Amino acid sequence: MIFTRFNSSFRGAVQSWRAEIHSFDLESIFDRSRTALHDLLSRAGGPVLRLRFILCFSIIFRKIVDEDILHQSFYFCSDASRLLAISQIIPHIDRAFTKIQNSIDAFIRNGSGWVLNEVEFLDVHEGNFREIGGGCSNAKLPSNLKNKRALLNLHCSNNECFLYAVLATLFPQRENAHRVSKYKPFLNSINYSMLNFPVTLANVKSFENANNLRINIFGYADNLVYPMYIGGKPNQREVNLFLYDDHYFPIRNFNKLLRQKTNENHFCVNCLSGFKRKITLELHQQLCLHNKPQRLSMPSDLTLKFKHFNKCVEHRYVVYADFECLLSKISTTRPDSSRSFTSPIEKHIPVSYAFIIVANESDLIYHSYYAGEKVIEKFFSELMAFTSKLIDDMKRVSKIVVNDTTSYSEYRCVFCREFFDVNSIRVRHHSHDSDHVIGLAHQLCNLLHKKTFFIPVVIHNSHCKPYLTRRKNILIHRLSSLISTNSVHEADIPKTTQERHLTI
Repeated sequence: MIFTRFNSSFRGAVQSWRAEIHSFDLESIFDRSRTALHDLLSRAGGPVLRLRFILCFSIIFRKIVDEDILHQSFYFCSDASRLLAISQIIPHIDRAFTKIQNSIDAFIRNGSGWVLNEVEFLDVHEGNFREIGGGCSNAKLPSNLKNKRALLNLHCSNNECFLYAVLATLFPQRENAHRVSKYKPFLNSINYSMLNFPVTLANVKSFENANNLRINIFGYADNLVYPMYIGGKPNQREVNLFLYDDHYFPIRNFNKLLRQKTNENHFCVNCLSGFKRKITLELHQQLCLHNKPQRLSMPSDLTLKFKHFNKCVEHRYVVYADFECLLSKISTTRPDSSRSFTSPIEKHIPVSYAFIIVANESDLIYHSYYAGEKVIEKFFSELMAFTSKLIDDMKRVSKIVVNDTTSYSEYRCVFCREFFDVNSIRVRHHSHDSDHVIGLAHQLCNLLHKKTFFIPVVIHNSHCKPYLTRRKNILIHRLSSLISTNSVHEADIPKTTQERHLTI
């Protein structure tokens, strides 16, 4: 298996590689690609790596629809894996293969008859990364954080600020708390033999387990504090640290660090949400601590307001249609038992249709019924013959007759229902199908209220029973395949429900 590079960005820091496969046996593909992937990811040499990679397979599936074989490609990817050493490559590759295999199995199980046909190629997306960590530096806090007096800046010069920040939290000092010498007598009280200075986030977990601590580390960006690492044992003694400019600061008062000009005085370490009462925070953390850490940022404007008034335009004509089908038995060849398969046993044959055309919501202007052969072709032929005349009639715009005696509000827009202000540009909105003025509107609202020259067609298929719903949906696909792009504006097939509609 040979990988060739087909994409690169950030001056080679992120690269994408591809290997052509064209086989259907996943197990043999996994076995053959394992060695090639190891050589690709370890090509830099040396025992230490700083890589993240994602594996993606492009797979062609097939299924039988109405005696036709459909083929379609799907993309299956693993989770992003982080490599710190060459010895981790094979276990991470196996973990990625397991994730992809589970995704493929779930897709086949829930994929409405899709069968794996061929694996096209394997993509590898890799990128270098700098592991986040902190050592001693001349870090200066922003004024807004410094004025809170919730952080302690330790004067350390040997990249051991993480160690002394933990000691400053466990053994707080009242006088000269910023001096490292105050905490050196407590070094023997903790086990820090596993730490490599400067300490990275990947090194924190082993330190936690050795000392029965729960360490939470927070970062700072865009004037917001956010969680970077949250310990996994909530019942252990808690140590909150703040990482800024590659320097660890012990957090003296976590609630004070996050407090704004609100009534919120108690904050969750996992999502940084604020609460007025401590008991409310405790109830919240019973659920929140089971989730991954994240900062919840609410928008400044919490008001949701409907603005797309142009989508509330009533259609002048609407078509409602329904089909009836028969289930006919079909015969197929015996499938290969060594591979997964779907055996079609029945075929949907449309035998009749009926449709009506309604104007102005309730006026029935046309109806038709047909039973016989070539039902779908006959349906489209008759439908287009009549609706084309209606569309020509819709394109005729009546003459505007301004009649100021018409009763409408002079102070409120007829569309958004907002009151006009002194700067509003008011225009008259008239009906395109008659000569009377409907009302006054904002200029923008009137421009958005465009007339549409198409007729929606709603095809109803709720007569099929729940266990036949999936099979009867084949009729929907047959209708879709016969839609002419010159005569149809839009087709929308909704999700799976017991009642199916196709809106054209």
